[in-house]
Amino acid sequence: MKKKFIFYSVILIIILYVTYFSFKTLFLYPSEEKAVKELSYAQQYLSQGEIDKALNKKKNKVNYLGFSGIVYKYPFTKAGNISKFYAGICYYKLGDYKESIKMMKSFSAKDEILSSIKYGIIGDAFIQMKNKKEALKNYVIAANVRENEITTPLFYYKAALLNFYMKKYENSKYFLRKIEKKYPSFLYKKNVEKYIMFIENKL
Repeated sequence: MKKKFIFYSVILIIILYVTYFSFKTLFLYPSEEKAVKELSYAQQYLSQGEIDKALNKKKNKVNYLGFSGIVYKYPFTKAGNISKFYAGICYYKLGDYKESIKMMKSFSAKDEILSSIKYGIIGDAFIQMKNKKEALKNYVIAANVRENEITTPLFYYKAALLNFYMKKYENSKYFLRKIEKKYPSFLYKKNVEKYIMFIENKL
């Protein structure tokens, strides 16, 4: 009985391995190549500022898929994954904030900077939808994915401004002080100083 179990277990492992190998060689790799070609077309339109054409949500009668089509036709490819990020940007630009959030959440970002930007865009989308609580949560996540000189102070700054306009001055000051202390070369350094001064006078 034990020998039979081992035999069938080995057979199952072989079947799974062959299935996986076949999937990669016969489907995934050719699909990746096709998806990358499609991605280059969509990126060209995006770089030209033609958001509708880059996304191609309406499936216009043209010989390319657009980010929207790549996402659904090649979901298991790297190009399909990055297309979710681009699609999220496109939807945001077009004012479809719910779809932008949906795309960004489904995007798997292994790069920490890209992951930070992902959560930042989700935060921006929630701002447009008047959901300040979710916006603030995502700005803080974006700032802390990986501390760096670019995205961390930027999203702390957005969190500070959001708290400021919500009249939560102590919270705003907390984020501004973090920027002042750790990121002295931040692009909006002078604004940070002005907000801190205003809050201190206010309190």
